[in-house]
Amino acid sequence: MKHNPWTFIQSCSTLQIASISKENLPSISYAPFIQNEQRFYICLSSMAKHTHNIQHQPKISIMMIEDESTSTNLFARKRVTFDVITTAIQRDSLIFNGAMTLFKDKFGTNASIYESLADFQLFELDPQSGRAVFGFGEAYDFQDGDFHSRAVGM
Repeated sequence: MKHNPWTFIQSCSTLQIASISKENLPSISYAPFIQNEQRFYICLSSMAKHTHNIQHQPKISIMMIEDESTSTNLFARKRVTFDVITTAIQRDSLIFNGAMTLFKDKFGTNASIYESLADFQLFELDPQSGRAVFGFGEAYDFQDGDFHSRAVGM
């Protein structure tokens, strides 16, 4: 494998979220995230569209994408996409406390807002399938918990 998708993911601070409303309308936004093993965690306000959408339909898509300013080709930006199943994490759980520590480690004191404002909900994102693309003709499928080392047809 020419590129390591996990290394690329670790270099990202935010991910894009695609969700569907009760009315079957698409919505897209972004959120800072942390990763623990092969799961991702995001905090969303209860006022955000995505929070309502996720509560209605826990299957969403996420994407981490190379910054435009560092890309050598805007037509082939490095990116990783996943179809995930979301789970709301309770504030009084060990997972919540561990995630808050990881958020503070990655983002500093700005992440304290997640703990201080009760309307923020922590979601765990469990990847079911996905793909990493690192340029024309270099794509890797995510199945069975990891990226296959063989390039796949686009």
